[in-house]
Amino acid sequence: MDKLLDTIMEKLLRDGFVSEDEAELVRFGLELNIMKLLISAAMLAAAVVFKSAPAALIFMAAYPPLRSCCGGYHAGTRTGCFILSMAVLSTVIAASRFMVNVRVSLITALALTLAGVLFIVLFAPVDTPSKPFDETERRVFRRRSLIAAALSVLLSAVLAFFRLYKLMAAASIAVFFTGIMLVAGVVSNRKGTLK
Repeated sequence: MDKLLDTIMEKLLRDGFVSEDEAELVRFGLELNIMKLLISAAMLAAAVVFKSAPAALIFMAAYPPLRSCCGGYHAGTRTGCFILSMAVLSTVIAASRFMVNVRVSLITALALTLAGVLFIVLFAPVDTPSKPFDETERRVFRRRSLIAAALSVLLSAVLAFFRLYKLMAAASIAVFFTGIMLVAGVVSNRKGTLK
């Protein structure tokens, strides 16, 4: 990926679309967007192969906005990010394939949603040592986190209302894993502070 980024950046710099001062920030943004695109494509491909595309689409509609607003743990490498993302998606695929009992699905989804919302309310937003929030950013992202969580809960409720329980489970998993990533981010940040 570095070679691709180098080629893109050379062209942007040569053609005057980016100044030397902006180059590092633009490269970082390009890297993030390319990674998001690759991870999304891999997730969709895996979901299609395992016949879980609707659940994966619901998860992919709920999870990225939650993570963008709430923050939390981020893998230290591109490979780690990819593996972590695919591991999370595997739970969505498993849930959509194996949750057949409606009552168990509802109880599990409700428990996951409640746990995730609790973690979001307690911890969001969680910044990283490399990009700490100032007070204004913290307030803004806190509000966005709560709104994103409320919208995800609403999505789960609408899916439950229409008896789309496997899809509801995917939305619930998005809320739950957002909460887990928040807790992991808090722990990771504390370990970094202790060093």
